[in-house]
Amino acid sequence: MTQITIQPKDKEEEILVENFLKTKEIYFEKDEDDFDFELTDEMKRVIDERLLEDESTYVDAFESLKKISEKYGI
Repeated sequence: MTQITIQPKDKEEEILVENFLKTKEIYFEKDEDDFDFELTDEMKRVIDERLLEDESTYVDAFESLKKISEKYGI
């Protein structure tokens, strides 16, 4: 079996490659461990703002997700 590694530049390209392989009935596996994630400038700004906040107001990730779920029903 031959193995080929494809590294799409963005999500759109990833979807395009996946759809192409599916239409040609070519078997493929996605290695989620190799997924590169880049923070946007907006994400970095929010993180930087949070790092400057008072630590006594800290809410852990699980509590944050719980509040988001309750508020937005996700």
